[in-house]
Amino acid sequence: MEIIVWQGIISIHQKTFLEALAARPEVKKVLLVVEQEISPYRKNMGWIIPTINNVELIVSPSPAKIDEIFDEHNDAVHILGGINVGKMMTLALAAGAKRKARMGSLSEPYNKSGWKGRLRHLKYLYLRHTQFRHIQYFLAVGREGVKQYTDLGFNERHVFPWAYFISVANSAEHKATYAGRQKIIFAGRLEEGKGIYKFVCELSKFDKNAYALDIFGSGPDEEKIQQYIADNGLSDSISIKPFMPYEQMIQQYAKYDWVILPSSSKDGWGVVISEGLLNGLKAVTSNICGVSWAIVKDFNGEVFDWDIEGNCHAAIEKMLYSQNYSDPTSIKQWAESALSSHAGAAYYLAIVNAVYNNGEKPKAPWLLNN
Repeated sequence: MEIIVWQGIISIHQKTFLEALAARPEVKKVLLVVEQEISPYRKNMGWIIPTINNVELIVSPSPAKIDEIFDEHNDAVHILGGINVGKMMTLALAAGAKRKARMGSLSEPYNKSGWKGRLRHLKYLYLRHTQFRHIQYFLAVGREGVKQYTDLGFNERHVFPWAYFISVANSAEHKATYAGRQKIIFAGRLEEGKGIYKFVCELSKFDKNAYALDIFGSGPDEEKIQQYIADNGLSDSISIKPFMPYEQMIQQYAKYDWVILPSSSKDGWGVVISEGLLNGLKAVTSNICGVSWAIVKDFNGEVFDWDIEGNCHAAIEKMLYSQNYSDPTSIKQWAESALSSHAGAAYYLAIVNAVYNNGEKPKAPWLLNN
């Protein structure tokens, strides 16, 4: 089997999944086609262009090259990283449709809020009657992604819950810092949609000696958060640190007990939570994040809803004071079976078998034991 993946950039978050696919004995070739190597946004987050082992790479293909890819690999299975997302993806969909290629789409939920969201929904209703008929399966990220694409009329049998499956090198144990406190990490953009300012305001209502929160990132809310920390005497408990290169960032997790992602608006999955779980951390996330689907109450963390008054406060209280969670080794082992690259590769091949060979529809790996 040949698998061709079409993406906007060479993503760190897809690297180990593609390598795991390429290592499967039933996969003859994995070809990654990207519109550009990396975006300025990801560069600012400390990303570098990753080397993806045993995966063939094509960057910025011309329209003629796109046609050539489909012609030379006429029996391949394609994964499009969205529909009508950028010029290359639009041309690839058209080329595949013309040749009746085997194509699926890896799609995050779209934002339906506000007048822009209503226009976006109309766009997707239009796509349902045009481009969707050329797509045989959807890898829909998070609960909201699954709901949106089934509500749009796509065959439920061919809509599959999807995650960003990753593997990380576990860092050495060194949790001695801030003894006696719950050690918490957030990594991401400091902006309203990530909910980190609101979360800091809720966290500050608790004894500041009960926690140590390190925030890695920058963005428009940074100054506001810094000012809140200063005004409330929280500098010994909450700190903001700059983004690190990705490989260095991964090594930070072993210092912490909890990873948080308190997003207050659309957040397709939330890879930072997967990274934490794979390192044995517990997690607190809002229900907006797709990764909240992988959080099991009283096992690996807590999920809260910003729209329910006091719900975030209750989740923080459990994070700081409850002992009803599994140990890091058990959480890590569960995450390896549920969210790792190897779990994702096996799941994807089962999806291909279900779609094209009439096999049984597989269950998402993070739901197998729930």
